[in-house]
Amino acid sequence: MKIFLINLDARPDRLHYVAQQLQALQLPFTRWRAVAGNSLTQAEQAIFNREKFFLEFKKYPVPGEIGCAMSHRGIWQQMVQQQLPYALILEDDIHINSKLTAFVADKTHYQDFDFLNLSANEPYAMAATAQQALIAAGSLVRPRIWQSRALWKQLEWRRRWRIFRLHVLGDGHIACECDPAPALGSGYILSLKGAAALLKTSETMFYPVDLTWRYSGGMLRQAFLAEPLITQSLGDTNIEGRYQGYKLNLWQRIQRFFVKSRRWRRRIDVIKLYGISRL
Repeated sequence: MKIFLINLDARPDRLHYVAQQLQALQLPFTRWRAVAGNSLTQAEQAIFNREKFFLEFKKYPVPGEIGCAMSHRGIWQQMVQQQLPYALILEDDIHINSKLTAFVADKTHYQDFDFLNLSANEPYAMAATAQQALIAAGSLVRPRIWQSRALWKQLEWRRRWRIFRLHVLGDGHIACECDPAPALGSGYILSLKGAAALLKTSETMFYPVDLTWRYSGGMLRQAFLAEPLITQSLGDTNIEGRYQGYKLNLWQRIQRFFVKSRRWRRRIDVIKLYGISRL
């Protein structure tokens, strides 16, 4: 599998930090030159709908956020151009579990998914006892609406964060096919189909890049690992002002009510994939 590592020219320290880990795990990788926020072209900036972004998240996108999005989009575009069936995409502020080598070597671990998040399981609850009970009972598919979901609710979070299937992958790995998928994009496996869909979806953006899969059409099967293999390890950030929000005035709150996205494309796809009785 092709492995891409996104890294800014200004952060050779981060490149060294992650490269050492990948080399120790005998995982060859391609460094992807990240787009710096201070070098954005007008075309790159125009991809973001600033006003809708503001109404969605009560903040405007900052240059570093746009640069991050362009970096991920560049890899998706190369996957499509080179017809890469799968790729592992990494950011450069991560710690990698040594089990990653065996995981990516076995195609059966990820071939059922178009997007598999290796870096986050939040906000899903993922109670270990509930996982074990469901697996022991062979109850791996989310029950229909008229059946008991008591154990499944111990894995999920709130009403609309659903796990539709548990995949027991071997070597202790459990993948949770879900909607929505966790947002953190520090490390994920993407299929060619997924890359094409995300690229199309992100032609106009009103959200951070690590929410693209939540808004995407394309009938994508999305999942995350119950126990992540990749974790963020560095506290510094190259995206200044990313979390600085603003209070909306009355008119903006009214606008937000009417224009805030309900993720209809993805929700319709979820119904087609899993059936309305499993929602």
